[in-house]
Amino acid sequence: MTLRPSSLAAASATLAAVAFSPTASASLVYDASILATAQGFGNAPRDLTLQATGQTSFESGAVGYNSGGINFGDPITDAQVFQGNGVSTTAGTTSMPNPLADDQKYGTPTTGSLGITSASQIGVLFNATEPGGDSVNVLDVTLKFYTSGGTFLGAIDGQQNFASSNPGNGVAGFTFVVDQAQQAQVNSWLGTGGSGTTLALEATIGNFAGGPESFLIYNLGTSVAPIPEPQTYALMLAGLGALGFVARRRRQR
Repeated sequence: MTLRPSSLAAASATLAAVAFSPTASASLVYDASILATAQGFGNAPRDLTLQATGQTSFESGAVGYNSGGINFGDPITDAQVFQGNGVSTTAGTTSMPNPLADDQKYGTPTTGSLGITSASQIGVLFNATEPGGDSVNVLDVTLKFYTSGGTFLGAIDGQQNFASSNPGNGVAGFTFVVDQAQQAQVNSWLGTGGSGTTLALEATIGNFAGGPESFLIYNLGTSVAPIPEPQTYALMLAGLGALGFVARRRRQR
């Protein structure tokens, strides 16, 4: 899969830190056969969220991990990526909506918390919020691996140009998986880090008109379990209350 530099021509000056390779490769590959439904910010927390403000050529952001915990806006270089695709995420947090915290929009899960023991179980869910389901181009998405103490183990990356962003955020997501050719390398990092292996994401997205765009790391062997939103809880409680009222009325007769 080759990344065309022309897709960022309008932002060439701003993207001086982004390098392109004529022989780009992909270790994270889009698997069209996987459709994770019921996705949206209210359903599942995200591990990386991007939404550009003040410019419309690209959006770029990074979540990392070190001995102090989660950090923001400090990406690695493509040279640090195993068989990198030639794209380096730009530094800074301009395209990362607040609050910058380990919360709904950002996260650094461990493989243990996700039940992941093998590279074949790793999925990276991408959700785009584009008007009318317009196209969106993931120029780079990089998955990073750290020990529980914050030591960098390695990273893999990928890219995909989506002609349509449907079904989109809140409906279903597009899933990247670890290419079979790179699974042995990833498994070696998982073996070093054990269940405390900590995962983090960075990405660069072009050809967008809306947002936010978001990514979630999940276990392909399990469903991405929806977490009911507050309104859903309220409806559930109201329904339970109504059932209780009916039951009491019946007992009183």
